[in-house]
Amino acid sequence: MDIELTSEQRSRLELIALHAGKSPAQILLDAAVFLLDREAAHPGQPDQTEPQKFLSEAEMDARFTRILRH
Repeated sequence: MDIELTSEQRSRLELIALHAGKSPAQILLDAAVFLLDREAAHPGQPDQTEPQKFLSEAEMDARFTRILRH
């Protein structure tokens, strides 16, 4: 399987591999196995590593105001 990385991604991967004492290929393999194992343990559940939506300040104020009214 071929994986295309930008030069910045490749540099970051090489740095992670250097700090871990592993090859970049082994780091990628470890990451893939981790994701596959997690999916197998929790099939169909949303990925908790996805960025979460942040509320705008106006939305937060509106929700807080609704809470105080009740």
